Amino acid sequence: MSFRYLKHWLKFGLVRSIIFLTVISISNLCSASAQTTNKGGIDWILVVDTSASMRGVGRTKNIFEPVKKSITEFVNTARLGDTVTIYSFDKDVTLNANDITINSNPDRGKLKQIISSLQAEGLRTHTGKAVQKALQHSALLNKRPDALGRTVSIVFLTDGLEDVRGIPNPVSIPGNTQFLREQQCKPYIFFVSLGLKEHEKQLNDFASNPALCGKGQVLRDPGGVQLNQLAQNIRPALIKPKLDVNLPTVNLPPVLPGATTEPLKINSISNVNTKVNLQLEDPNQSGIRLISPDRTIDLVANQATAIPVRLQIPANAKGGVNNLRLVLIGADQAVAPIKIDLPVTIQSQLQIEPKKIDFGSIEAGKTTETQIFTVPTNISGTASLQLQGNSKDVSIAEPSAAISLQPGETKIPVQLQITDSSFAGDRTFTLVLTPDNSIASPVSAEAHLYILMPLWRKIVIWLLLVLLVLLISLIVVCLIQRKTPLELAEDFRNRDRLEGALVVLEPLPQSSQDEEISLTHLQKGRVCLSDLIPAIATTNSDAELVTVWRLGKKNIDIRCLKGVIFVNTKKINTDELYDEDIIEIGNVKLLFNWIEHRRPSEPSSGQTNF
Repeated sequence: MSFRYLKHWLKFGLVRSIIFLTVISISNLCSASAQTTNKGGIDWILVVDTSASMRGVGRTKNIFEPVKKSITEFVNTARLGDTVTIYSFDKDVTLNANDITINSNPDRGKLKQIISSLQAEGLRTHTGKAVQKALQHSALLNKRPDALGRTVSIVFLTDGLEDVRGIPNPVSIPGNTQFLREQQCKPYIFFVSLGLKEHEKQLNDFASNPALCGKGQVLRDPGGVQLNQLAQNIRPALIKPKLDVNLPTVNLPPVLPGATTEPLKINSISNVNTKVNLQLEDPNQSGIRLISPDRTIDLVANQATAIPVRLQIPANAKGGVNNLRLVLIGADQAVAPIKIDLPVTIQSQLQIEPKKIDFGSIEAGKTTETQIFTVPTNISGTASLQLQGNSKDVSIAEPSAAISLQPGETKIPVQLQITDSSFAGDRTFTLVLTPDNSIASPVSAEAHLYILMPLWRKIVIWLLLVLLVLLISLIVVCLIQRKTPLELAEDFRNRDRLEGALVVLEPLPQSSQDEEISLTHLQKGRVCLSDLIPAIATTNSDAELVTVWRLGKKNIDIRCLKGVIFVNTKKINTDELYDEDIIEIGNVKLLFNWIEHRRPSEPSSGQTNF
């Protein structure tokens, strides 16, 4: 081989070999870089407005091609390990590329083809639903095992106002706020406003929502003049030193006053090596104290670290929910603090003392003496006192309104009202104190009292019993006598009246009507014969007829008032008259008639001498 050919080979062959070796080295370096940069990468979610106005329909500027070119630049500048998701939206939302990981140039080429195929033909602009889809996708990304080592960035590109005319049940932009709260400040959101006219004001409010923790931003670029600088404007905001946290359990289990909470682990990560401290903010000054961690924590870049947290609850802590805040503060001032809301529920303590109480003896219709209940509690609010059990004739006279409870001890004076219709006897029932605070359960105490019957009621009851006995007796008598109560009443009225008749035998009256005198019709219990028969007045003798009861039997006696009186020819002072007895007074002779009241068959004088 000549020297000339040797120089040619060295000149061109050696250059090729160096280039070949260089390409292989770069390829290996890229491959190694792809393996080591996945952790800490950025997940891009690009949301592109494809309504017709983006390409100039409606006398607007055609900015759609510059937008696609800008997205292509995004892909070109995206780093190995980044992922790209592309949504397009007009009246609906379409997923064009789903979490395509950039590991090589072919991955970028695939994305560029998708971007090139986008068309702005839509008739409406359903921005609210596009926001919803992007946040839902962000939530899925933040649930991956390596989520703490990555950053989610949502970029919206739109040219104007939302237009949901004719779309059934449209999703509003503010209606997506709940998705932000659920993701705990995870995604960055950039709204790129490209329209020449006024852009959607709701995007400003959404980007500044406190739930984004300052990670929202509106970039104004009318007409898309500076779109080529879009990636350069956004990436620095994502790679600056920052902390990120994940709180697995939003709420601790309820804790008793004086206890220590169970350890709660906060997963924390930083994109730089740093030292952090954890502090507790207690806006309500509840006295809850952070006891762990009590030292500085070292965070290694892009390496998740679990920080155990324990709280000490004071013994006099008020029951209910305390909205605390944990603040993770980096020793390096370049790392912004992270705030974590931590609601802690302190279990309620509500008791009533004494558990049993005796209200003593009380008359029906009266109010008991006041008894005092003591209620130790750690809650505030109101409560109601109610009766349960055997208390139909008992009510609460005091307290008459809701009871105010305060942490500590509350004294409750209690009086009971007994109804007028209550019957005597023991009453045992339950007094239940029910708080309006849902975290506390009702408490109860057993109450006892003895109800006395008033004297007037006893009298009334005895009178009613006597009347009942009399009524029964009357019924029995009516049945025995076979008479109605009216008939018995008539008999009672007539029991002391004379019965029968007197027939004048001598001297005969001038009128036959005066021969017989009815004693029954007189309706008298006593009568003088001289008043009935004028002829007796001339005899200087007189007698009277009187009703007398002997051994439960009605009799009619004749008594001599003056002179001499004969009954059945026997001189008498007083004698019992029977049917057909003959009475003689001077020259007057009378016949006594009383049917069914005949003289006994055995001889008897029937005479009583005085």
